[in-house]
Amino acid sequence: MDCRPLRRHHQALKLLLFLLLSAGFMTGCSNEEPQGIPVDISYLNKNETKLVTETHYLAGTDTKDMIVEVLTLLCSVPDNKELKATLTSGINIITYSYDGEQVIVSLGEKYKELPRTTEVLTRAALVRSLTNIPEVNYVMLTVNGESLTDASGNAIGIMTADMFVNNAGAQVEQVESKVTLRLYFANEEGDGLVAVNRELAHNADISNVPMEKLVVEQLISGPANDESYPTISPGTKLVNITVRDNICYLTFDSTMLTAVNNVTTDVTIYSLVNSLVELSNINKVQISIEGNKDGKFRDKYEASTVFERNLSLVN
Repeated sequence: MDCRPLRRHHQALKLLLFLLLSAGFMTGCSNEEPQGIPVDISYLNKNETKLVTETHYLAGTDTKDMIVEVLTLLCSVPDNKELKATLTSGINIITYSYDGEQVIVSLGEKYKELPRTTEVLTRAALVRSLTNIPEVNYVMLTVNGESLTDASGNAIGIMTADMFVNNAGAQVEQVESKVTLRLYFANEEGDGLVAVNRELAHNADISNVPMEKLVVEQLISGPANDESYPTISPGTKLVNITVRDNICYLTFDSTMLTAVNNVTTDVTIYSLVNSLVELSNINKVQISIEGNKDGKFRDKYEASTVFERNLSLVN
């Protein structure tokens, strides 16, 4: 396992980790009370069908040092012979960065060669392990600097631990869960919103799609019955979606500017905003068209406007 970028930047920490691992403190082999911050690290079982967590005690107190410790542990073979290192099969960490609550890890090209089940588990293990660090809430993975994509070629973007189904005791293909989304569609007149609860059954692949992306995709697909009406043109393409500091940044193609039936601009905007702020990690929303942050959205709102929840339109 090539973790040289981590070692180059943190030689002193690496030596400390080596001494701790050699002494058995990291695995709880000492008779003394373990010292440090406890963090659960996710490893793959030998058959690569599930994740198993082991608690390790981090020596560092600085967030960046803890990130290096966690990545080093993920690169290392666990003492438990029933488990294997999370990052194996020649996958190397090219670099990493930490910005606020988010960690970005760039992996080598070998990552793309992982079987589907192994890739999903590896991705989940990385996100779960890193977000167990107190100041880390979001993780993004890239391969040679390019955004990680799902099986359909869509960029996965920022991930959180709760996006992954808890599959510690089951095979990935058999794991299913349900999520209930509160979506806001248009009323018949197009001047108000109707709240709709939509429950989705999904497997592990879909569960790895960010919740905010799932919300937007459901709004674009439209309502399931004639009790409410679309707010967004069905041909609209979501170009990019990211969440930072509880603000969701949306980028659409120009089709988004096309009004649906007689739906007002406010109904379209707050259909998105109100639906997204139902998620626990989003408080505000900013919308841009093809990355253009100048001009106005449908000649009404400045593209730089940051929108907050507005329930006055809800019937």
